[in-house]
Amino acid sequence: MRKYIAEFLGTFMLVFFGTGSVVYSAATTQSAITVGLAFGLSLAVAIYAFGHISGGHFNPAVSLAMAIQKRLPWVTFIGYVIAQLLGAIVASAAVYGGVTAYLKSSTVTTALSGQSMTVKQFVSLAGLGQTNFSDGSGWYAFAFELVLTFLFVLVIAIVTKLNNVPAPFIIGIWLAVLIVVVLPITGGAFNPARALAPAIFVQGKALTHVWVYLVADLLGGALAAFAANFLDKKEEVASTPKEVKETKKA
Repeated sequence: MRKYIAEFLGTFMLVFFGTGSVVYSAATTQSAITVGLAFGLSLAVAIYAFGHISGGHFNPAVSLAMAIQKRLPWVTFIGYVIAQLLGAIVASAAVYGGVTAYLKSSTVTTALSGQSMTVKQFVSLAGLGQTNFSDGSGWYAFAFELVLTFLFVLVIAIVTKLNNVPAPFIIGIWLAVLIVVVLPITGGAFNPARALAPAIFVQGKALTHVWVYLVADLLGGALAAFAANFLDKKEEVASTPKEVKETKKA
């Protein structure tokens, strides 16, 4: 049970602070770098905090890759995905609940010049940090999410096997870099739970388009597992003629 709670809490942290950085800066100038760092550093801190308990996945695509690599039992994988989805949904609900306080802040009241705005109006206008893409670019979005999720999970699969490497920091910074690059195109999910949770509350096109993130991210994670297994294979080194002669003499 401890590992499922850890996955719930880690995913909550990732989604709350990541999407919260988008929602609670809607009245000011947003930067792709700050959004990327919010997600990346939240992930790094969550892995440092809970990684020793559950492995620190916080992402169904990562858990799928670990299951394919036989680093996670399939029964545990199902429990992880449920915990991750619940953590993400609760995080989006918390961000939604915080909008009321945000609308009363001096930053928003100044931006609105004293006019009032309901939570529903704000969410309809600014969203909840959901991932989305423009109409007609679905396959481009699919390709970006597939390739970048593949690279994201591949790095995770490799660095988590290395010794004396600050894996949480590397993974967090890598996520931040990927989000900065693709934020204007797909929003940079690389995580089915992160994509689904805000879309449930916002609905509309974000929910209609969410299948792209679910399929592409899980597929990218699965391909990364096979690639990591292939790269991890130890190749036999061919013997030199000198080594062959010495073997025969022995």
